[in-house]
Amino acid sequence: MKALVYYKKNTLANFGIRLEEVAEPKIRDTDVLVRVKAFGVNPGEALFRRILDAPKRQYRILGYEFSGVIEQVGTKVTGFGIGDRVFGLGDTTRQGAYAELVAADYRSIAKLPDFAPFDHAAAAPVATVTAYQSLFRIDNELPPDVKTVLILGAAGGVGSMAIQLLKAKTDVTIIATASKPGSQSWVKDLGADIIVNHHNDVIKQLNDEGIRQVDFVFAVNGLKSALSWLPEIIKPYGYLATIEGDNDINLWQLMNKSVTIFLEMVFSKSLFGVDQQSQGNILRELIGFVVEGKVKSPVNQTFNGLSVDNILQAHTILEERSTVGKIVINI
Repeated sequence: MKALVYYKKNTLANFGIRLEEVAEPKIRDTDVLVRVKAFGVNPGEALFRRILDAPKRQYRILGYEFSGVIEQVGTKVTGFGIGDRVFGLGDTTRQGAYAELVAADYRSIAKLPDFAPFDHAAAAPVATVTAYQSLFRIDNELPPDVKTVLILGAAGGVGSMAIQLLKAKTDVTIIATASKPGSQSWVKDLGADIIVNHHNDVIKQLNDEGIRQVDFVFAVNGLKSALSWLPEIIKPYGYLATIEGDNDINLWQLMNKSVTIFLEMVFSKSLFGVDQQSQGNILRELIGFVVEGKVKSPVNQTFNGLSVDNILQAHTILEERSTVGKIVINI
């Protein structure tokens, strides 16, 4: 099969991803083999490319969300068959979906209805499951005392899905940070109730909207800079969920308010073999929301073709850190 591979960590200026002919993936008992129709491109993949070499004498294929059609099923797979249209999550310990074929655990995928375009579906798994697991940590719901949720970095893929999932599952007030007019328009269209520009005085903007404190903060990005004002606005015994892992982020400033902190990494369940079925369940719940018209795909930019030029353009956009919605590559 053809795949986009690299061997040594690399920068955009010395881009190391190449299109090569490689062996097809071998499936495990709980795997399906999927003919990839489209895959999403995520900031974490650009980070991996910059900091991680491939294993010795091997190549690395990135890409951890996809849509496509099942070509093989493992002996322990239930609920899926050859020819099924599916979308789902990959596994960072295995070769990814920047390829014509990908092997994936059946517990981390879901069936895709005939009406759903492959590119729209490929944009959803990582953002949806990340947002869901960050927000709905207790019995698949927000903590019962949460009435306001502030999303830092709301215009990207994860933020886009967080807004929509909150709208679909709750009646909380959703506050979104976005600075550019295009980003502000995007989050408003998705359902944000209040939009604040994080480059200006956030406390004043919130106070002007009648908000004196927020119950739950979901930091998709921008947490480090937000800590200059966040301790003032988060309520005592409030909640902070974040997907950021910057070593310089000091959360001790929130100690005096006894804030509950949730750290989320979407691939923890596949990495440690913990409750993977829950991720497939989230994707099935997402399809229900799509059918009801409550949620739409976060796709905002697509490229056509499995090529070095397309993946270079996608990674360049991601590293500029100005992405609105999600980027997808159709094969």
